Amino acid sequence: MKNLFEFGKIPKDIIKEYKNLTYVNKPFNDQKTINKWKSLGHNYERYTGLMRDQSQEIPEWCYEVSKKFPLQNSGITLYCMTPGIIMPEHSDTFIKYREIMNLKSTDNVGRAVVFLEDWKSGHYFEISETPIVNWKKGDYVLWKNDTPHMAANLGKENRYTMQITGIYV
Repeated sequence: MKNLFEFGKIPKDIIKEYKNLTYVNKPFNDQKTINKWKSLGHNYERYTGLMRDQSQEIPEWCYEVSKKFPLQNSGITLYCMTPGIIMPEHSDTFIKYREIMNLKSTDNVGRAVVFLEDWKSGHYFEISETPIVNWKKGDYVLWKNDTPHMAANLGKENRYTMQITGIYV
């Protein structure tokens, strides 16, 4: 990857059921970033949506999707951003992934976000000061380690994505 991020598309028919799964809230795990957000006026009850990660059963189709990316040792999280959730600009620190994979650095770590359904009014994603709206089911954004990004759901319906984290090959 030459740029900080790239766009792409996977076949949308590979994406199967995700709405009727059980998702849980896991707090944002970087207090330093939360403190920065609060100093800028972003004082929210929650900064994250609901997640289903590999501590729960992940549908088999998710593993098929993860094989479409140049990432090895992938971790998968299905993500449901409920209305009213705003995650201000941040760079991923991959705390949990680094812990699981016993990594000292994030230099070769990347992340893909796959949009699981077509864009809806109020759904927003931005990466490296590039706003992204009007996505289609199967569109994705792939980036390396500390590329700044943000997301929000200012709409009326849940926003579903899949996060794939891994080491670039």
